[in-house]
Amino acid sequence: MRRLLCSLSTVVVVLSIIGCAGQRGPDATQPSTMDERLAAAFEVLEKDAMPVVVAFSHDGGPAVVREFGAFRDDGIAPEKSLVDMGSITKTVTAVAVSKLVDQSAVRLDETLADVFPEVPADKAGITVEQLLTHTSGFTEAVGDDPEEITRDELLRRAFASPLVDAPGARYGYSNVGYSVLAAILEIRSGRSYGEYLRDEVLAPAGLHGIGYWGSYDDALSLRSAHGDSIFDASWGGHDASWHLIGNGGLVTTAETFVRFLQAVTGGDILSSTSLERLLHPHVAEDPEGTSFYGYGLVVQDVPELGRFYWHDGGNDVFSAEWSIHGDLDDVIFVAGREMTAGASTASEAMSVLREHLYAKE
Repeated sequence: MRRLLCSLSTVVVVLSIIGCAGQRGPDATQPSTMDERLAAAFEVLEKDAMPVVVAFSHDGGPAVVREFGAFRDDGIAPEKSLVDMGSITKTVTAVAVSKLVDQSAVRLDETLADVFPEVPADKAGITVEQLLTHTSGFTEAVGDDPEEITRDELLRRAFASPLVDAPGARYGYSNVGYSVLAAILEIRSGRSYGEYLRDEVLAPAGLHGIGYWGSYDDALSLRSAHGDSIFDASWGGHDASWHLIGNGGLVTTAETFVRFLQAVTGGDILSSTSLERLLHPHVAEDPEGTSFYGYGLVVQDVPELGRFYWHDGGNDVFSAEWSIHGDLDDVIFVAGREMTAGASTASEAMSVLREHLYAKE
């Protein structure tokens, strides 16, 4: 499950939002209120018939949820549409592992050797925190998402794969690393990934509806342009297996995920210490330091606007992206289809929303 590291919305945040907007940017008649700006953004999404579902919450309020393009006519209410979160799953996994830390079931400085007796010497010293920050040195993947594979087989392949860097040397995005985190979570909690997420992360915050098979309803799934559901297009016609567990493929509704992010940042799930660590810019994603990775999320400071937190993801069929404007307490979640090869519909829609909501007047 790839992350779209060069998403259009990233460029928009850094450039167009501070006055260099391209053709989609707002003009001199930019509306002044947030409601007006949101309506203007929705007009663009409607005009372009983008196949996306959008949820937006301003200043901690309830989410406004809308669908556009083909999804408007699919017979499913936007509040009930199930979306593939893609690599945004890593945000959820990072929160779950941080919860496990709060419960003293794992430590951030623990190594793979502390958890897995069979781990080879070159990977024995990799820490939980290095897995969270993509500095473990693990390769990006050891197989294709739809392949049915068990946890033990995933770990065997991961431990046998050559490291791309020495542990701790640099940032290197790794789906494998987050699946190893999911395995650690299961071993230390004594529960499946889905059970721990449901019982220890979501339920205490009054949430439900983020998961794999236990949260899935094929009749409510977004569909590809060819009519394929998440079950077929993303999971391979079976429940998500261990090429996805912990790193990709979770399903949710747009509104539910906005509420999840609000619960996380509002302190309803994690201790203040764990929340601070989650949101901290631990490691630069590029040599220029234009963005940083926390735990399962990107931290990016935008001139004149402040700090944003976000993550995106997708496969060849679906895409998704979330964003939090830290100073305004705004939350945006977008999910949709891939428009063309290599172009993320979710990031394209996120660009429209950010341009209209936050561009300088």
